[in-house]
Amino acid sequence: MLTREELLDVVGKSWWEGKNLLIEFVQKHLSAAGARIFALEHCAFAAHFPQWFGNIIANCPYIEARRYMIENMFVEEVRDPTVTDGHYESLVKFGIGLGLKRDDIVNYRPSISMRMALHYWDNISRTKPWLQGFAAVGGLEVSNHAELAARYGQVPLVSKKIWAPLRLPDSALTHWQAAEVADPHEGGHGEETLRILIEYARTKEEEERVKAALGESVAVFRYQYDQISKAAIEASQRKS
Repeated sequence: MLTREELLDVVGKSWWEGKNLLIEFVQKHLSAAGARIFALEHCAFAAHFPQWFGNIIANCPYIEARRYMIENMFVEEVRDPTVTDGHYESLVKFGIGLGLKRDDIVNYRPSISMRMALHYWDNISRTKPWLQGFAAVGGLEVSNHAELAARYGQVPLVSKKIWAPLRLPDSALTHWQAAEVADPHEGGHGEETLRILIEYARTKEEEERVKAALGESVAVFRYQYDQISKAAIEASQRKS
């Protein structure tokens, strides 16, 4: 039987081990100039994230799993119970707080590596069996799991205090306030993803495919956010 520890180990190795440049950026080089680069790219990612759940839902025969994904999409696009906005809109407000204009955020054409990553998640969510697609997409939220981060001496990067040195008004930090509640802890999106994967991976073959899809997807996520962080660090260094 697939275990929670196995899944956490897969995500830990792909996301936390080695030199994670996003951690280096927020801990050593955080600046408004660098954060603007991050915000533009991350908004592009966030705009697509719920669509991938929609792809998976179309292939999923289980109402409980579909219900979770629909609830997750609602939080992303309509309204988070912690704040009045959905996650995408609150992330746009983060970018505006950094000095970006709404039109520039909404109409931003992401980097070529981000566009490639977006195509990867769109493809896997459309073409793979629903459980592998769910591992690849829902599994990204396990990177924000507080218990897993603590094993590496870190805190989830959705933590509001990570971004506090930017000294933005509270209205610009609601995304991180909401995400800090939604993702890292018991009952959050990361833990719910683990529960669903364990429940529905019912054969040894399915277990191995879930772990492979999860590890590959988080590795793509790590690579892409390393690229964003390189540009953000360079912007911060130019500013200083």
